[in-house]
Amino acid sequence: MNITAIVATCGRHTLLERSVRYFLNQAVNPEHDVCMLIYNNSNVSQTLDNWWQNENPNGNLIIKLVNDNLDSATGKQYTSLGSIYNDALKHVDADTELITHWDDDDTFLPNHIQSGIEGYERALGMGKLAYKPEKSYYRHSGGVELMGNNLEPSIFVNAQHLRLYGYSTTTTDQHLQWLNPLMQENKLYVDPNGEPTLIYDWNNDVPTWKTSGASDNFGNYRNFSKDHGDLVITPAPRESVTKYYI
Repeated sequence: MNITAIVATCGRHTLLERSVRYFLNQAVNPEHDVCMLIYNNSNVSQTLDNWWQNENPNGNLIIKLVNDNLDSATGKQYTSLGSIYNDALKHVDADTELITHWDDDDTFLPNHIQSGIEGYERALGMGKLAYKPEKSYYRHSGGVELMGNNLEPSIFVNAQHLRLYGYSTTTTDQHLQWLNPLMQENKLYVDPNGEPTLIYDWNNDVPTWKTSGASDNFGNYRNFSKDHGDLVITPAPRESVTKYYI
């Protein structure tokens, strides 16, 4: 099975390098090919340091970088996350069967993708098109707890379904355009026994501007996300991310 994890990022170099490390730490069965699609929509381009390939013994973890700061629908700067995701989707390989979203400010445990694949296969056996565990971890100022929520990065969805519906061209509800039909048609398998593998992080020790909460947060996110680093994406050291795991 071919899987793509979409990472939409802009001016979050430190977070992105940490997120790349989370990806390289994934323990995925070798028969599956997984692509991390980094869609850098900042007007400051990044490059990809290829030494990460040496840490990929099975050769089945692939990183693809796209730099594009203009909305293909308008030819102008992006004004919403939905438009960014619609353009990122165009760069997903045609043979991708399964898509998940990999927010660069969250934490993904090393079994996240493999557990998602197995959950999706169970969902297919039930005639459904997407899978998520009922609960995920939520890190906040008081600690870490399990909670039930949509938490889109915990969802593994059929690529054809996502291509059919796409994303709404607004911020905060961008995912609902493809998520609502799944729920309305009972095509999303929410597994009460699904293993939580995502840590939704609202207490990041790296300064982070969030887009959640209000539509005007997109402007703040764009204006204040100015961490461009050395312009070369290099995975964070392995030992630097394990402290974020549960």
